[in-house]
Amino acid sequence: MTNGPYRVLIVDDEPAVCALIQDELRREGLHCTVATAPEYAIRLLDGKTFDLVITDICMPRIGGMDILVYARRKSPNCRVVLITGQGTRDLVAQALFLGAFDYLEKPFEAGELLAVVLRALHDEATLPALAGRAAAAMEFQGQAARVSLDSVLALVRAVEAKDANTRRHSEQVAHYATSIARAMGLLTRPIESIRIAALLHDVGKIGIPDHILTKAGPLTVEEFQHIYRHPALGAEILGTIGLFKAESLLVRHHHERWDGGGYPDGLAGEESPLGARIIQVADCIDAMLMERTYKKGYSVEKMLSELARCAGAQFDPKLAAAATAWGQSHPEALFLPGKTAPAYKEVA
Repeated sequence: MTNGPYRVLIVDDEPAVCALIQDELRREGLHCTVATAPEYAIRLLDGKTFDLVITDICMPRIGGMDILVYARRKSPNCRVVLITGQGTRDLVAQALFLGAFDYLEKPFEAGELLAVVLRALHDEATLPALAGRAAAAMEFQGQAARVSLDSVLALVRAVEAKDANTRRHSEQVAHYATSIARAMGLLTRPIESIRIAALLHDVGKIGIPDHILTKAGPLTVEEFQHIYRHPALGAEILGTIGLFKAESLLVRHHHERWDGGGYPDGLAGEESPLGARIIQVADCIDAMLMERTYKKGYSVEKMLSELARCAGAQFDPKLAAAATAWGQSHPEALFLPGKTAPAYKEVA
């Protein structure tokens, strides 16, 4: 980002809205460029660098979400603020995941506009702040559990859509986790909580930059630090939504290890919640079975042997044994490369 004057691109198919925003920002000494056609905005983004893009979501042919993705791809340091109406609130959570800094809801006051713009240009946007905005956007969509769950799942699917290697990963982890929990004889209510937490366990990847999330080669130490933050960020997002406070704890601890060598809190043994330990095993099962750019998928036999080998170190020994027994008894229920779905799938 430049030291100033800051360069701002304003995109809206209503010239009056563009003029209003431009007048307010020029008074602050900002250099503004206006595009009333989204196609023109794309051409501008191809040829120029902007510190901030302010774009309406609903425009013909090319929408604000497209502008957002394009602007972030061309210049990762560019901040994007979306202008949304009541009818487009359902896109806000996804937009925040895709990299939007914040949003303004029509009609907005000049003071509100300036506050968001100045924050976008000067604030480093810490991860907790991003989590709060994402959670608030989800809450806008309703208090009913079903609506809220669908809202968060939209974020998870957006995460997985970025990387072909992780498509359907959360659904598969939820399948394994609920299957293991049932095999252990857990009651219906905790199983449902585990299922929801498993579906949402990677929502914290909202805070991982795209170039790290989709990197094909080895990660640097600094890049791993971003990865290590995603369970805590996911827990913060869900904890802000009252309906998911219980699940937030499972999400936070799904990368802890039995020997205490995991993250984010280094919990050992039963210090980590049972549901989190189940999701950790389920997550690793899916990671082992699936092909990645850097490895072939494990055979069922190799996956099961790894569960046994890592019992007492990475995994809770009782859970590893239960998962091994379930996998041996239900091999048809495992997701394998080349299979779109298992022959056996328990539906919650």
